[in-house]
Amino acid sequence: MANPANRCIFLELPVELRLEIYSYAILDCKNITIGTAKLVGWPPDIVYRLYGESRVPHPGIPAQHEPVVETDYCPTLLSATKPATIPANTEPPETTYAHTQTAYHTVSLLNRQIAEELRSHFAVPTRRETSLFVSYPYGLHILHTTTPQLLRQSKSVHLAGIYTPRLSCSDSAASLGPAQAPKQAKLHGDVVPDSEKQLEDLFRFAFGPTPKQQMEMIDMRIYYPGGDSYSAIWSDDKSPIVVALQNIGYARIGVDVWRGSNGIGMRLTARPATANERVVTNGLHKLYEGGGGDFPAHGSWIVDPEWPAYTVSER
Repeated sequence: MANPANRCIFLELPVELRLEIYSYAILDCKNITIGTAKLVGWPPDIVYRLYGESRVPHPGIPAQHEPVVETDYCPTLLSATKPATIPANTEPPETTYAHTQTAYHTVSLLNRQIAEELRSHFAVPTRRETSLFVSYPYGLHILHTTTPQLLRQSKSVHLAGIYTPRLSCSDSAASLGPAQAPKQAKLHGDVVPDSEKQLEDLFRFAFGPTPKQQMEMIDMRIYYPGGDSYSAIWSDDKSPIVVALQNIGYARIGVDVWRGSNGIGMRLTARPATANERVVTNGLHKLYEGGGGDFPAHGSWIVDPEWPAYTVSER
């Protein structure tokens, strides 16, 4: 006989009422941004915030950075030119990953039954109202390692980042500096994220041959430094565009190229197909950047000025 002291009154409510409570408790934001923020300030404050009181830095993100999951649209968490910062002398988080906790994460950990009910509830597309904005590669790493549940409640995912092709020989790739060349950054714990596998998992989740939960759209904007990087984009099997195309099944796919003198912007969108078909459309544009005056900085293209608004019927 069950011990009355161990009863969970919440689970005795009708399931329909519990689902309404889940929606009210979890869908408290339309947009969520995932990325890292650099700690700035006096070095002892930075060390204390990272390591004080038995704290451990999040492995696989740049040194002196913290993971952040912001329950709003925050373009600085995506930006390569105006990145987010956190004053090191502010109150440190109570737990190592305090900035990555969301309502879905917390509620889904209560017990197995609630986690399964949440999964079933958000399997219905009309119940998902959240758009995820994720930096690449480190925001994707945070999503994959700490908050994968967010994919279940999301209707769209928007990725923004920089990737230097391994086969690119251009010296201009280094001109962006360490803040915009992620592969050259020193990482906490000397852990290098498997960005290729994490990106593969994301596209297979929503648009793979057997998707777990289809979304309205995945929108990926990747900047490739170097004026001669176009051929290397397609020659590098770890290139984000190549990885995405290899892991999309039936879908309407848009591939748009912005060619500039110092880099190339590649935008890939994946949307549900109206039938069992894979349709790919292409576009070519001129990228104006870094010329002074009104021209934007190199790499700033990755953040769409229209975000967080988007449309699913462009093609």
